Amino acid sequence: MQSMHTRTCIPIEEHARNVLAPFAFSSFQHELVLSMQYSTSEMANGSCLVQHFKKMDEERFVMWIPESEQIHCSCKEFESSGILCRHALQVLITKNYFQLPEIYFLRRWQQIRCDGQTAESSNDEWFQEFHDLTSTLLAESLITKERSTFVRRELSKEMARLLHEVRGMPAHDEFSMDEALSPKD
Repeated sequence: MQSMHTRTCIPIEEHARNVLAPFAFSSFQHELVLSMQYSTSEMANGSCLVQHFKKMDEERFVMWIPESEQIHCSCKEFESSGILCRHALQVLITKNYFQLPEIYFLRRWQQIRCDGQTAESSNDEWFQEFHDLTSTLLAESLITKERSTFVRRELSKEMARLLHEVRGMPAHDEFSMDEALSPKD
C-alpha cells in the first residue's frame, strides 16, 4: 500500500487518512493545506465568510448547520468532486472539529473494505495491489482529456480481453476442492 503521510498537525487530516483511499486523501490533503491561507468571519446567523489572506476580494459564503452537521460552500466543490473544499475545511477547523462528519466521506472515495476491514489492514496483498494500480491509473488519466480518452479506449479493449480469458478459466480451484473432498488420515 502506498504510504499516506500527514502534512499538518490537524486531527481531521489523520481521521481522513484512515478513511479515504490514497487518491481522495491526496485531494483532501491539498484542500486542507490551502485552507490555512484563509480567515473566517462568523456572521450573525452562524454562517461564515471565508477570505484568502491575499485576495480579499474573493470571498466564499459557507453555511454551517450544526444540528445536522451539514456544511455548504458557495464554491460548490463538494457537490462537484465529492471532496470538501478549503473554505468548508477552514470553517470546520475554526469550529474545533477533530473528525469530519461521516456524510463527507463519500463511499466512492473511501478505502475499499473487505469483511469489515479497510484494505489497508487486510492481508490480501493482491487485492491491495489491484486497488493501488486502479487508483493510480484513474489519477493519471484525469490529468488531461487526451489521457482520459486514451485510457477509456484502451481499458475497454483490455477489459473485454481479460473478461474473456477469466470466464474461460475454472470457476473454482480444483486443488482446494480435491483437498476438501479427500478423507483425512
